[in-house]
Amino acid sequence: MSQVGEEVLHGEGYDCFAAGPLESWTRFRLSPPETPMAARGKYFLRKYLNSDGLEMSVNALPAGGEMPFVHCHKENDEIYFVIQGRGQFQAGTEVFDVSEGFFIRLSPEVPRVWRNNSEEPLYYLVIQYRADSCVTGTIQDGQILNDYPIAWKADPEHDVPHGS
Repeated sequence: MSQVGEEVLHGEGYDCFAAGPLESWTRFRLSPPETPMAARGKYFLRKYLNSDGLEMSVNALPAGGEMPFVHCHKENDEIYFVIQGRGQFQAGTEVFDVSEGFFIRLSPEVPRVWRNNSEEPLYYLVIQYRADSCVTGTIQDGQILNDYPIAWKADPEHDVPHGS
């Protein structure tokens, strides 16, 4: 494994990015040409994770903060996942109160905007991918490798099934 900077690791067939504790996400800053306007608390991960199939960002919206514009997409669905905090999300004309554990998927054409109307930061992930691009789900695509060793298991006889 080779290390590229303090937060990114690249290995054979994988890439890692350590975003750090949620409270540190406010240090992330973007500016044109990467975004139409300067953005604080947002960090795109595609270039660090070498992901050709999707874009993902980690986001921190301060108390009272809001997205400065309504937007939609030409080709990409988006999934928003609230990790911590509370706020409001507008999808089209519908407004949802959002909090920890909230997911919303939006088709490209749906106008969207959100705000943090609480007194605490709002932390969330955004996953963007081309609409209709997933041909099969992960169960159909996955292959179980029964004979592949698991580094932290000295004795495979003591394996505990997932969810047990």
